[in-house]
Amino acid sequence: MATDARSATKRPAISRKRLLQARQYKLNAYDQFEQAKYQQSHDLKTHCLNHAKKDINQSLYINPNDGDSFNLLARIELDQGQFKNAQRAITSALNIHPRNGGFHYSAGHIALAMLYFDDAEVSFKKAIKYAPKETRADVSLAYTLAEAGKNVEAFCHYRELAKTQGHDVHIRSRLLECSSGLTADYYDPELEQDLLSYLKWDNMNRHLLASLVSSLLECKFQLNQDGSAAQFDDMANCPLLLSALRHTLIKSELLEKLIMALRHELLCYATKKGQIPNEYTALCEAIAHYGLAGEYILPDTDAEQNMITMIKGIIDQSLEKIGCTPIDISGALLLLAMYETWLSLNNFKTLMAFPDESWPAISFDIKKCHDEYLTLKAITFDLASNMPSQAEHQVKAQYEEHPYPRWSTLDYKNSTNYANALKHEYPNLNIPSHLKNNELNILIAGCGTGRHALNVAKYFNNVKVLALDISQNSLAYAQYKAKKLGIHNIQFNLSDLTQLKDLSQASAICEKFNIIECSGVLHHIKQYKKALNNLLLNLKPNGLIKISLYSERARKNVVTIRKLFKPDDSKLSDHKIKVIRQAIFQCDSITDKNSIIKSDDFYSLSGTVDLLFHEYEERFSPLSIKKLCQEHQLKWLGFSNLGHDIKQKFIDFQGEHYNFENLNQWEEFEEKYPDTFSKMYQFYCQYEPKLILK
Repeated sequence: MATDARSATKRPAISRKRLLQARQYKLNAYDQFEQAKYQQSHDLKTHCLNHAKKDINQSLYINPNDGDSFNLLARIELDQGQFKNAQRAITSALNIHPRNGGFHYSAGHIALAMLYFDDAEVSFKKAIKYAPKETRADVSLAYTLAEAGKNVEAFCHYRELAKTQGHDVHIRSRLLECSSGLTADYYDPELEQDLLSYLKWDNMNRHLLASLVSSLLECKFQLNQDGSAAQFDDMANCPLLLSALRHTLIKSELLEKLIMALRHELLCYATKKGQIPNEYTALCEAIAHYGLAGEYILPDTDAEQNMITMIKGIIDQSLEKIGCTPIDISGALLLLAMYETWLSLNNFKTLMAFPDESWPAISFDIKKCHDEYLTLKAITFDLASNMPSQAEHQVKAQYEEHPYPRWSTLDYKNSTNYANALKHEYPNLNIPSHLKNNELNILIAGCGTGRHALNVAKYFNNVKVLALDISQNSLAYAQYKAKKLGIHNIQFNLSDLTQLKDLSQASAICEKFNIIECSGVLHHIKQYKKALNNLLLNLKPNGLIKISLYSERARKNVVTIRKLFKPDDSKLSDHKIKVIRQAIFQCDSITDKNSIIKSDDFYSLSGTVDLLFHEYEERFSPLSIKKLCQEHQLKWLGFSNLGHDIKQKFIDFQGEHYNFENLNQWEEFEEKYPDTFSKMYQFYCQYEPKLILK
């Protein structure tokens, strides 16, 4: 087939009949290509694409001057993962029509698939130039900038897109992802208005806005270690502060100090006057929501505790009186909710027995949060193993007291097949046949409160998920969210992984698993090798297991903190943990403290416990991962979720002989760049006996 438009022009003129034949072949190819998009079966999708390619090649044989046919061929080759072929086809299309925006759009996606981000950026800009409204090149350009690690530019592009396409969930999700970690250097009123709009987006992960919102508030209030130049009333009625307290994290030492000061002023004023002034009710309510979301991570003083004890006494006494309603004690309930939950009230059950219609608007949302607690307490689970071994008892106790992680929304993702996601992560992987077409059985081992397990169940096509955890309270939250989100292809069971046996009798799945995911779990199990062995007993031959483990090098700062603030195995009280957090902000002897302070986990009580003061922690290196895989007959496939910047740095470090699948090279690289895996190693392995790793 000719791929050069100049040679094609030398052919004789094509008859009308032959042109009609070419057109019919092209229409058939388009039809098969569209059908392929909706095929969940790998084999059926492959069949449609092969059929489409055959027809479009027939069309090009007849009419090799048809740029649209070359464009379609490029898109088919792209879907089949034949990137070089796709590149040749789109080059032929552009030779014929160099100013066709649609062709540049296809060229951009081919470059994007090949991780040629600069080329993709150029192509999408040309697509916008030549056909500004015919494609979604503006969205693809923003996506390309984000994938290339140009988060500031990407955020600016998504910010503009959101002004006209703010209803698009994809744009919302990507904008929030790009905003993560960004900070404001000065106060920008226009940015404030945009952030207020973003904080109203329901069912999105608004915690990603935390750093940007917090830094903008710091600039607005001119905060420093000595305080703020702003007036109390200006801060108390600031829409951005009120919305941030309700809908995102406050990732700022200075803002935490401000909130503690505002909270103290409200408590003292209301205690003296006997009521909360109307102009400060919204602030009081917002601080209460902030407290509930972060599990009351801010410490309080003895004087504040004395006032709170007095307020609890007033509430309990009022609830014992005939005729008392939530309206009568709404102010006292709000003041209490700024510092702790209502669970400590002696008459908590009496309070929660009032019907919804009797509650005032200002405290109704807080009441619903407490309703959730009562719902969670009523949920029970079947056992998938004996519970628990003595070695794991303390870990279980920790998660019963502090279920982790705290979350409200799932990620937004496009639904896909698990095999396709693996192929994107590992282009050279020979995907096992049992992962391509059949319904997949997936085990999430150590699911915690269920966020990741529910993401898997919701966004992967044709899967059944079994999720296990050692904590009843964590699983209760996971089950509650599954019901609320309408996700039914998942089952939850209690289990100690060190006691795990054959799961085929303990679940509705009744067979071994295609895939097991065990993220951030094994490094918290003293008998982690036993737990891993038990998991592999439930994995199909050639099945895959995804594991996430702590890095020894990246956790050095955490080890330092533990030595400073928890030198022995004694249990830390919640109040002590809160005080230690404030000390960490001030401590100058902790190297690389920023990685701790920037972590979302540092801004909730359960997160801080899991991040810094876990009951047990094992840490690893690339070489110890290599040894672990050898001991368990696992073929290491490579790290996953690596950013483009890390991959490029690795290539530059290792030179032309770089090998992403070589753990020895990763050991050398991490020694040079010890913070590479600050968010854990994440990697896939395939179970195959008698393996030798590179």
